[in-house]
Amino acid sequence: MNKLPLLALLISLSVSAAPNSIIAIVNDHLITQDALLNAQGPATNKLDVVNQQIDILLQMDKAEQLGVKPKTIAVNNMLKRVAKQNSLTLEQLQQRPEFGDIVTSIQQKLSLNGLKELVTSKVKLVVSPAELDQALANNPSDTQTLESQIRIAQIAISSVEQTDSLLQSQDDLIKAVLLDLSAQIQQGASFAALAKLHSQDKSYKDGGESGWLVQERLPKDFIEVIKPLELEELSKPFKVGDGWRLIKVIEKRQIDTHLQSIKAALIRQKKNLYFRNWTKKLRKDAYIEIFDHKL
Repeated sequence: MNKLPLLALLISLSVSAAPNSIIAIVNDHLITQDALLNAQGPATNKLDVVNQQIDILLQMDKAEQLGVKPKTIAVNNMLKRVAKQNSLTLEQLQQRPEFGDIVTSIQQKLSLNGLKELVTSKVKLVVSPAELDQALANNPSDTQTLESQIRIAQIAISSVEQTDSLLQSQDDLIKAVLLDLSAQIQQGASFAALAKLHSQDKSYKDGGESGWLVQERLPKDFIEVIKPLELEELSKPFKVGDGWRLIKVIEKRQIDTHLQSIKAALIRQKKNLYFRNWTKKLRKDAYIEIFDHKL
């Protein structure tokens, strides 16, 4: 049975040892001729491939040391994507002889991505005005596209316990709680403190505050409530899905989407460069031996 193209691509990421000629030694790992052939493209320099495999092994060792490993749900989602892109069901993919190799390769790919995110998150990367000007000059835009963004704070409640003998609906109970909290805030209580105490959304840890949100991408019910609000003005309690919200708008801005995409691209470049340099430093503490005569 021939391997499907995407499956073969995934499997080529694996650098596990095979029982044949050893091309290189990396600490306790072996890179073999078979592993090299699996990873090598039709016109790829063999030494470049070996060095790539060395970097992967060193990164995987570091990921294990730091406890970086993919969540089961992420692996399963990737498997579903692989199955769909190869016109297979997940059950059919599981029956493929290379399924175990595919799982290993996906775990490796996700671990490497997680390691890169962890490493680059610890460094503050800044785009200078000169870099931005140069990038904009190299990538001009004919039109300026402005996007409305907001930051909000919210207290979100989806359920409360019945505390008295009167039978009330959950909606009535939640609305009453939010009206009480609103009154407290208007009398000077801290929105953030009340959000930490009462909000059932994960944003409670940050006092209910969000990051920047694209206003047009919010649910319709959200947009209708937010549009008329002034900064720091409290909304009335309103229902979205299964829960209720009390919100205020912290900040509003309009951004040039082309400018933001250029900034994001520059940050990605800086992250990639930083991570490459970080990987080079791993080599200084590693035992690496490449058998050039076998390439």
